[in-house]
Amino acid sequence: MTLLEFKNHFFKNLKSINSQNEIEEFFFWLIEHHCNINRMGFMMNSSFKLSIIQTNNLFKSISLLKKNTPIQYVIGETEFMNLKFKLNNKVLIPRPETEELVSWVINDDNENKRILDIGTGSGCIAISLAKFIKNSNVIAWDVDKKILSIANKNAIMNNVNILFELIDISKVKSDRKFDIIISNPPYVCENEKTKMKDNVLLFEPHLALFVNDNDPLFFYSRIIDFARLSLNNRGKIFLEINENYSKRVVKLLKNAEFQDIELRKDFRQKNRMIKACFK
Repeated sequence: MTLLEFKNHFFKNLKSINSQNEIEEFFFWLIEHHCNINRMGFMMNSSFKLSIIQTNNLFKSISLLKKNTPIQYVIGETEFMNLKFKLNNKVLIPRPETEELVSWVINDDNENKRILDIGTGSGCIAISLAKFIKNSNVIAWDVDKKILSIANKNAIMNNVNILFELIDISKVKSDRKFDIIISNPPYVCENEKTKMKDNVLLFEPHLALFVNDNDPLFFYSRIIDFARLSLNNRGKIFLEINENYSKRVVKLLKNAEFQDIELRKDFRQKNRMIKACFK
């Protein structure tokens, strides 16, 4: 089978499930991953003959996509801040708004910083900060050894040194001090599930997504309380937030005596990230 023949088969099988633009994007993700051929390479050589292994892998990918499996889980990797990250359904797929949060930290005149990433997942936040902030010392926490194993592999792949620790923010006590604490904690309420797509609900880890409707700020309360005791003078906290609770997170920070609180919109013009300084 040639690449062009596979493309025709691919589009035919997915046209009832995905939009034309999505199918085209998925097609090029797959052939680059399995065949090392990018968009230009396809245009130059659409008659490329697929090997048996390549054909089998590509056909397996169609089966997974027809079940709504996210393309990132299908190929087992994604890009974040122009870096490669391995991932599986134990960790969340990094989102563009999280890139915006990380870029905010990087552009905030930071250098020689001791940084803590709470709930690291794939390690995308911690690794990106270690990569782009000069002379940074980055520590990253999560509650699952398997998650930390993925993050550690990503750190090695991206050639950065990070201390990964198995720590639960809801139980931790620490006398260590940090210049920056950053987190993208679970913040989607259970009652919001009806608004979410199947490719998220069926495949991404609920532990990293959802909080109880009765306590939507559970993790923010604990992170802010911890940060209040663990940030150096003029230390900063950066949080990704649920737009529906932005005012309540601001109130939590004010009550904890944080200053210079700044709420920022993401590319969709939603209040999705916040920064504050501690004294």
